[in-house]
Amino acid sequence: MTPAVRAIIFDLDGTLLDTITDIANCSNTVLARWMCPTFPVSRYAELVGDGLYNLARKVLPVERNSSSDVAAFIDEYRVEYQTRWNETSSYYAGIPELLQTLVARGVALAVLSNKRDDFTKVCVSEFFPTIPFGEVRGEREGCPIKPDPTSTLEICKKLGVEPAHCLFVGDSEIDVATAHRAGMRCLGVLWGFRSQRTLEEAGCQSFISSPAEMLALM
Repeated sequence: MTPAVRAIIFDLDGTLLDTITDIANCSNTVLARWMCPTFPVSRYAELVGDGLYNLARKVLPVERNSSSDVAAFIDEYRVEYQTRWNETSSYYAGIPELLQTLVARGVALAVLSNKRDDFTKVCVSEFFPTIPFGEVRGEREGCPIKPDPTSTLEICKKLGVEPAHCLFVGDSEIDVATAHRAGMRCLGVLWGFRSQRTLEEAGCQSFISSPAEMLALM
């Protein structure tokens, strides 16, 4: 028998929030300033997910990919994102209603993102001010990012829930790997940044096409 779900850890970008255009615009602004090639928004949907450091390494051309250039890119990107993070970003249709229903059912909720911790907290507080998340966590210095399971397991401990009773909900292969490494089930969302094929190749076996579908599985 499948253990009852007592807690859910959500990814943020591509799962709860559609943030890809703001991310792309901020990155492209820095690239253009450096006179480097820019990328369409659709390409960023394939590039994001494993932290800003890795995004910088992916978008910078080889001749501008030194450690100092990557660090400088990250600094400039953060300045851009600090003031432009919510120009187009919004929650996906049905997400607030889903979260409210889960809270009413007594399910503990948390957010785990590879976005920087302060930006993660700002996004969640802006778009979901009334949802009592038990933990909201992003990239923190000294703690490995997803798919390392460290933060996932720490969140479970804080929520007082064993991994077997926790569901990880995300839109990328990184989220799938995180769930598997933490010993919990994964639910892939198909409205996010990655395709179903990408999630399947990562080992995800359960999918939903809309937030409302999730309630039917609970």
